Amino acid sequence: DPSKTIPIGILSRCIKLTNEPPAGLKANLKRAWCFFSKEYIDDADSKTRSILFGLCHFHSILMERKMFGPMGFNMKYPFSIGDLRDSPTCLQNY
Repeated sequence: DPSKTIPIGILSRCIKLTNEPPAGLKANLKRAWCFFSKEYIDDADSKTRSILFGLCHFHSILMERKMFGPMGFNMKYPFSIGDLRDSPTCLQNY
């Protein structure tokens, strides 16, 4: 939606940038997994790595299913990259 404070003429001449998730489950999974540093993944034990991979897989599926709108899910699930970023913190607490 256009901003009410910025004139339409300026908005139409501006460069618009978007950050779209990559297409395909494999690309989404790679993007989510690469979000974490190699040191963090290497320092984690195998059980934590498995759970982290499961979280990345879940995130990838949600991002992929968003494309289908109501056919994908009946309601939107806001599991964004920020939630994925905060998940390991919660995982370390348990």
